[in-house]
Amino acid sequence: MKIESFTGKIKEKITDKDIPGKVAETIKEKVLPSIDTIEAKLQEWRDQYKKATAVLETFGFKVEKVSLNMVPPEINSSFLGSIENIREEKLRNMIEEHKAETLLVAMLKMLIMTRWVWEHMEPRAKSVTLHLTLGILPHVKTELK
Repeated sequence: MKIESFTGKIKEKITDKDIPGKVAETIKEKVLPSIDTIEAKLQEWRDQYKKATAVLETFGFKVEKVSLNMVPPEINSSFLGSIENIREEKLRNMIEEHKAETLLVAMLKMLIMTRWVWEHMEPRAKSVTLHLTLGILPHVKTELK
């Protein structure tokens, strides 16, 4: 389902004639503009997610899971890859190449930091999971396994 279809269905439900008049008017005034903002954000996050996924796949990462939240609006995703495939020099080159894409740069920097921690661990983990949240407060974290 396209984002526009999804948010359009929400608008239909909100403006349904089953909602009492004054409540419907308040919802139209207060909630519907928020739906448009959510739609724009979801489209932006979708585009960032596609770019990040394409870059992570070059390091052998695969999407492990994706989940969505409506309130607050968030897209959560986990990528699984081998820690041994992470090379700092290559990541730094990609950071320079994609420096305008702040989310992707944050993810690549997190992988550099994770690799550094991994190099100082005993026993060493074999894989890394990169957790990404796109939302009001986007964040990135990793987990070594």
